[in-house]
Amino acid sequence: MKKLFGTDGIRGVANTYPLTIDMCQKLARAVYKKFLSHDLKRKIVFIGKDTRISGDIFEHALAAEFCAMGVDTKLLGIIPTPAVSILTRKLGADLGIMISASHNPYNDNGIKLFNSLGLKLSDEEEIELEDFIFNNNENYNVLNDKFGRVLHDHTTYKIYQDEFERVFSFDKEITNKLNIVIDSSNGALSKIAPHVFRNLGFNVVSLFDNPNGININDNCGVTHPEVLSRAVINNDADFGIAFDGDGDRVLICDEKGQCLNGEDILAILSLEGNHKEIVSTIMANFGFEKYLERRKIKLTKTNVGDRYISEYLRYNSADLGGEPSGHIIIKSHALTGDGLFSGLKAIEMMLRSGKNFSELRLFDPSLSINKNIRVKDKSIIENEKIKSVIENCKKELENNGKLIVRPSGTEPLIRLTAEGEDLDQLNRILEKISAAIKEEAEI
Repeated sequence: MKKLFGTDGIRGVANTYPLTIDMCQKLARAVYKKFLSHDLKRKIVFIGKDTRISGDIFEHALAAEFCAMGVDTKLLGIIPTPAVSILTRKLGADLGIMISASHNPYNDNGIKLFNSLGLKLSDEEEIELEDFIFNNNENYNVLNDKFGRVLHDHTTYKIYQDEFERVFSFDKEITNKLNIVIDSSNGALSKIAPHVFRNLGFNVVSLFDNPNGININDNCGVTHPEVLSRAVINNDADFGIAFDGDGDRVLICDEKGQCLNGEDILAILSLEGNHKEIVSTIMANFGFEKYLERRKIKLTKTNVGDRYISEYLRYNSADLGGEPSGHIIIKSHALTGDGLFSGLKAIEMMLRSGKNFSELRLFDPSLSINKNIRVKDKSIIENEKIKSVIENCKKELENNGKLIVRPSGTEPLIRLTAEGEDLDQLNRILEKISAAIKEEAEI
């Protein structure tokens, strides 16, 4: 079982274990041992970050350790996670690092790693890195003229930004008539997203695009769709689009103020091309699954986390995958979630159809409710009493729904999801499990 890595890198409260300067140094040495030490070729690592105030701490800690081992480090500045992945591959870096806690509040932070192909690491690679961190005391420091250099390049993001105007060529006679709302979550897309949409001809109301280090994801972005919904209605907009703090998630709000989640967007994207298979996770809604079944499209489910979807897409013929949370992966573009690209692709298809987003709701989702329980130790769900309660609840739902209980990979939470036909039943089940967890946690 992994001790440091969750579903999306290492994550925690900034400046407390495991998100410390000391851990950054150990991680850099482990990364060097695993990925960078196998030949004499001079290596370069790209490091990007979102807008959190703590980003500077980890950016400089990682850069210093890499330089001490003779590795050049290019600091990309504030940039979305997908851009780090794409630029690592496109510009030939040996490794990419993103410092971000995605949709979490500002006091959290995290470290995501990408190999030279721009891919997130496998479970096996993360386990190997953890072994190096905890058990390897080798010194890889160099001397004299072998030190690495820190290269500051805060304009590299423009390579990523300009790509959208090359790929998407909307008719400006149409886009000039459309009023849209953009919620950049005071995150990594705060400058890029409004710029791209305006250059494509849209009339933009730009919200939450003024990061100050502590307002990222603060009552905005994909985790607060109600904010985008109100803004669309109040501004009489044709639609709205929101991102998370590091730009790898997206949601869209139609002209009526109703939000489309990741599965709604996947359904729209699946209308283009001849898809035989779409990849989601065990969190996939039953309504979405039945919709794909009617269209004779296979739904493959992975573990929770977009990297598992990415890994499956890499080795199989499917091109499209994503999560309800808004991670969308279009393999022909990149093997990582890219909120801006996926959102623009859905908008392109909406414009091509001649319909509004409200007319592109392609399936009715099954009733689903969620509950998060904050805990000190996420392994509490291995408690025998709690496991018994969960199994009994699953049996109660097995004929007309499903129950998922899992530890969060990004926060100290136990996440509960119940899906079915009877709201009272679902609420009762989640309350029963919640009470069991809280009772055992107090022992």
